[in-house]
Amino acid sequence: MMKPSPWPDWMNHILAKSQRYGGETLAEHTWDVLVKLSDLYRLRPHLDDGSRLWHCLYWAAFLHDFGKAARGFQQRLRGGPAWSHRHEVLSLAFVDAIAHGFTAAEQRWLAAAIVSHHRDEPEIAQTYPPGLRRDPLVDLCCELDLAVIGHLQRWLAECANPWRDPLGLGDVVAAIEPQPCQVAAQRIRHWLDVYHDWVRELAGTPAAARIPGILLRGLITSADHMASAHLRRMPPPIQASWRTLAERVLRPDQQPYPHQERSAAVSPQSALLMAPTGSGKTEAALYWALGDGNATPARIFYTLPYQASMNAMYDRLRRTFGDDAVGLQHGRAVQALYARFHEGEEWSASAARRAQWEQNLNLLHARPLKVLSPYQLLKALFQLRGFEAMLSDYAQAAFIFDEIHAYEPERLALITGMMRYLRERFAARFFVMSATFPQLIRNCLRTALGETPIISAESALFEQFRRHKLHLRDGELTDETTITEIVNAVRAGKQVLVCANTVARAQALRDGLAQAGLNDDHLLLIHSRFTYGDRNRLEQDIRARCGSSAQQRPPLALVATQVVEVSLDIDLDTIYSDPAPLEALLQRFGRVNRKGAKGICPVYVFRQPDDGQGVYGRNRDPQQAGRIVRVTLAELEQHNGEIIDEAAINQWLDRIYADQTLNQQWTEAYQRMEQQVDLIISGLRPFQSDEQREDDFERMFDGVDVIPQCFEHDYVNLIVEERYIEANNYLVSISKQRFAILRNQGKIRPAEEAGQRRVWVALLPYDSRNGLSFGDTTYDPDWS
Repeated sequence: MMKPSPWPDWMNHILAKSQRYGGETLAEHTWDVLVKLSDLYRLRPHLDDGSRLWHCLYWAAFLHDFGKAARGFQQRLRGGPAWSHRHEVLSLAFVDAIAHGFTAAEQRWLAAAIVSHHRDEPEIAQTYPPGLRRDPLVDLCCELDLAVIGHLQRWLAECANPWRDPLGLGDVVAAIEPQPCQVAAQRIRHWLDVYHDWVRELAGTPAAARIPGILLRGLITSADHMASAHLRRMPPPIQASWRTLAERVLRPDQQPYPHQERSAAVSPQSALLMAPTGSGKTEAALYWALGDGNATPARIFYTLPYQASMNAMYDRLRRTFGDDAVGLQHGRAVQALYARFHEGEEWSASAARRAQWEQNLNLLHARPLKVLSPYQLLKALFQLRGFEAMLSDYAQAAFIFDEIHAYEPERLALITGMMRYLRERFAARFFVMSATFPQLIRNCLRTALGETPIISAESALFEQFRRHKLHLRDGELTDETTITEIVNAVRAGKQVLVCANTVARAQALRDGLAQAGLNDDHLLLIHSRFTYGDRNRLEQDIRARCGSSAQQRPPLALVATQVVEVSLDIDLDTIYSDPAPLEALLQRFGRVNRKGAKGICPVYVFRQPDDGQGVYGRNRDPQQAGRIVRVTLAELEQHNGEIIDEAAINQWLDRIYADQTLNQQWTEAYQRMEQQVDLIISGLRPFQSDEQREDDFERMFDGVDVIPQCFEHDYVNLIVEERYIEANNYLVSISKQRFAILRNQGKIRPAEEAGQRRVWVALLPYDSRNGLSFGDTTYDPDWS
């Protein structure tokens, strides 16, 4: 947007940014912040709920950086010494000029939005404590020269009101005639006291009373960060109807499934969808999010459990909506983005810059459609730094949760607690879908989302998706006879999925198949213990060779762990699987004969080992360990040799979870965490992040990055050259338990010459075919 008129040319010597960050003047940066704020307003024009939220935000944004005109700050921007004060506190000196345009309650909002846009409230209180013999605010006020004060007051008087209209904010931001004010320590102290008193008051109020504070800080920091990052324009929300999208994604001879049409029809509310794997659940979810096109969602969030499925969905949605519309956010998103951008790039540095910029856009909450894990959303619930901006971005958004079955009860309780909070306090809506919805999970979702409709695919579609015949087999997946059978199937032209529960077993299976005669052209292995670079390469190779739309489908054996279970659009001819819970098995089966175009395909599940292999049904009592697997096998015995009826799966699941021990274990685990979530939400307060909760959040993730010894030299060289994204391609994630074991064995040591980075080297064998090897084939804490 072009500069407005009038423009404060008399202030062109006052900077907001150093030359390193663009050398913007204070007026230029403030105008850019106001432009981004107006973009946020258009995204959610009714967010104020009858209050004057946008009025307060506009005037706060206009004043928020006035303190940067301080002498010491300007010298710092021009290469001078560090400045020990906070510019946002000095900005409070000008609140008196416009305070008469606000009610007493709104004055608290105004002061809070100005002073909180960089630092938490406790840090501001510590920097400027009251009661000192010499108030540090006196020295702060001396930093503004009289001439500069005059420039700032003239800018406020001549430009603030006229700038509202070109921004499209004239109807929601009231005009204020600024009054002359004094830059005085006691007036800054007054507004600081107003701010601190409000924050203390919020501690004793219910959750609903804290929402204005969350929105105030979240929106002003988002606008400021977008402007500071020189984001030229915020991509508009996806404005289309579901029918328009259907015309783009369906062939001319295709029609939407009835369950997809019903999903679109309930768009204004939350809903659950149960439909077979491969029956267009993703399209149904997008149709729901868009509806008839008259109520454009502010944001769409598509959540998935595993990085491989997130990467695949990111590629899929980019093809549908374009690069500018879709973002990717997970722990290794930068690596995934780099792998995609590096293809066809002449210089890797160019791809690295683009990947980092794309990640920055996600952190700035700029993309209208984002693919991410629920754990990225949970950062806001744990009150991590920047949580107010996260929650503001979730307001009035549409959330899609794919394959909800994949979360154990404790994490499901966290997710459903967050759903309830966002629905009740931020007007968010949710579409939760799975091929299976046992009654246990349906009850939890109903509590979180209220009385939501359950949409189910029609009986005829379930009949159409009868595509697998179940075969239970004695012995183990690793038996020699099974290896021979898989090799013969590949030699007969088949694509075979071999699914193991642990990385060690998957590696042993790949070695066994190679020894039995399959060469590298006919063998693929995917699990979590590859470097991030190899992992991205493998994912793309698998989609190219086994994807539903792959042009050439060479015979092969794809050996995998659980990483293939969720939302990977691959289509093989048969599967041999370790025993596992029914939900996991059904997801594995869904990678075979995905569209049902191959008639009825056999799926093989082995009866042993039935102890859960340290993955499923973990329990210190060996007699109880793996109970979920044994109960599942007992149910499968009733259907051995039958064609699997997708419509009956929920009945199977309900019978499995009717087992008294399983039901009790699941319910107790869920309820324990549910109580914790209530405490977390009750303690959620704006203007102060919580470092202790940051530790709690990190404990949720069982992973440590290490470098295989063979890559240490390459890694260190890249770090020295500050090519961090490329360096991270050599990292492998292992469990904290395994890390501790290896460290005690002397197989882990710090990397040499890695600068300030604390990086560990694993003294273990690694190759691009098998990944990192621990040398054991029994109990394996690394199972994904």
